[in-house]
Amino acid sequence: MNNAIHRLFILSALLYILCLFALLTGSRGYLKETPSYAGGVQQVTQVWARIDGTEEAVTLPHSFSLLPARTPVTLSAEISVMDGDCLYVKSVYAPLRVYANDKLIFESGQEGSFPRFMEDPATTVAAVPLGDFSQTIRIRLEYLSPKTRSALPIQPLLVGKLADILACLLKTMGLSFIISLVQITLGLLLIFVALAIVLFERKGIVFLYLGLSSLAMGLWCFGECNLTGLLIPNPTLLYLFAFMGFFSVPVPLLLFAITIIPFHDDRPLRFLCLANLSAAATAFLAQLLGIAGFSRSMRFFHVLVLFSLLFLAGYILYEGLLYRNQPARRFFLPMAVLTLGGALEMVNYGLRFTDVLSSVFQIGGVLFTLMTGIVGGLFIRDALRLKQQKQRLSFEVSLMKAQTEEQKKRHQMLLQSAEAVKKQQHDLRHQLAVIRSYSAEGNNRRLNDYLDTLTAQIPAGSKTVYCENLAVNAVVSHYAAIAEENGIECSICLTVPEQLERITDSSLCVIFGNLFENAIEACARMTVGKKFVRLNSRLQYKTLAVTMDNSFDGRFTERDGRAVSSKHADYGIGTGSIAAIARQHGGDARFEADGLVFLSSVYVRL
Repeated sequence: MNNAIHRLFILSALLYILCLFALLTGSRGYLKETPSYAGGVQQVTQVWARIDGTEEAVTLPHSFSLLPARTPVTLSAEISVMDGDCLYVKSVYAPLRVYANDKLIFESGQEGSFPRFMEDPATTVAAVPLGDFSQTIRIRLEYLSPKTRSALPIQPLLVGKLADILACLLKTMGLSFIISLVQITLGLLLIFVALAIVLFERKGIVFLYLGLSSLAMGLWCFGECNLTGLLIPNPTLLYLFAFMGFFSVPVPLLLFAITIIPFHDDRPLRFLCLANLSAAATAFLAQLLGIAGFSRSMRFFHVLVLFSLLFLAGYILYEGLLYRNQPARRFFLPMAVLTLGGALEMVNYGLRFTDVLSSVFQIGGVLFTLMTGIVGGLFIRDALRLKQQKQRLSFEVSLMKAQTEEQKKRHQMLLQSAEAVKKQQHDLRHQLAVIRSYSAEGNNRRLNDYLDTLTAQIPAGSKTVYCENLAVNAVVSHYAAIAEENGIECSICLTVPEQLERITDSSLCVIFGNLFENAIEACARMTVGKKFVRLNSRLQYKTLAVTMDNSFDGRFTERDGRAVSSKHADYGIGTGSIAAIARQHGGDARFEADGLVFLSSVYVRL
């Protein structure tokens, strides 16, 4: 099984490398952007830029650097349009107005159009309709540089029908968009599965952590995708999705690793988790109070997230190699895949050598989720097996305790009998001496009187044989005598074979002894009414059925379908032992009340 899983992980890693190679190969055409007319979409890269009265020709994409906050940057170009064409524009944290032939046709990020807790508007993408005419028009884009960064990046403009623009974006960003949806779906599914599993197994929480990590990765990439921004015209919501998902990624990953891997020392990971959680909470609070936006915190989290992934992967490798920790070995390869994707994503943030490479991390994230889902499944399987083994051992211990208690009772009965015999032997010596004296004197009258007195002092004893099984008969005889001494009326009719193969005499003694003992104790608590015990057993179709009906005071408590002891404010130990033995031998036990009569029924397979 472990070898099959190992091969599956190796194949997944090879698939990841092939996908990485395909993405890098396919992205070569996007390294140098040039004007093109592909699929009815015109790409505008040559524009005139004016900053502080200085105008120059610029090729897009271009980043205007070292700009004071809210510096006006104006781009202009002449483009040929047809009926129904749209202009695709993107503004990164900068207010934007778009003019066609000096007429305002679109604006975004203006003061008052975004929440007060944000210093700059969120990144906006839009397909702006240009009107129903075919001609060459002059477009002008007026940006105001961001407050939170000194650079203003501008992407190429796209002109064409809305459907063609969507198709063009889908071609370049569709993979990222689809994978982000897959990650979000996987995350929600795993969270749902976790909630279902946790109801009967607490360790199912690992799926919750795995689901949260997949959801965080999915929201991060979903919020950053330009195609998402075009389909969901709510830049602020996508801004929050992207950064909150990105900042939160390490926390559920670390919790997942701590839960699923029995580290010899998990304190470094707990500290790292606390550090990530504190940093994320601080960033959220700073954004909410308007002190520092997420875009200002991003550089710090680039370092923190990458460090967390690298540290976690290294610590898992250390644990697996040094301590031969099997769960750590299982988890290392998925973690290595995710860490590689995260490292490449962080490098891309700085170098921007391709717009497609973000998909590398997403593919790594999906593979990580699927691979760790297998690890999590194995973890839950092992946990359930361990739980079943623990329950079985607990049952065996409780059964041994019950049998030991019954053996103690039988041993006590034997000791009492032995003491009685010793006393009788001692008394017999004196009695024989008196008889010898009367006999030697020939005093028959006094001898006969003395013999009559001795005969009257001898207890009648119980010669009743309740069943063929000697052990059960002894236990029932003992408790029947106690019941008669306490004024309890007994009715006993038993059928128990002398020899049984599938159940021991000690187990039967636990059943009959506990039933009778509980019945006597219940009768003893009665203050009014007739006290009685009716014990019956019947053997049919290799099944021994035992019933015990006894009077009691009517106070009966039941919890979760089980009788609660009147002595311990908990489930009855005696009834629990009876039920455990019955179930061990293919049967069951039931305890219920009917008015002032307590009904017990047990059956076992013989």
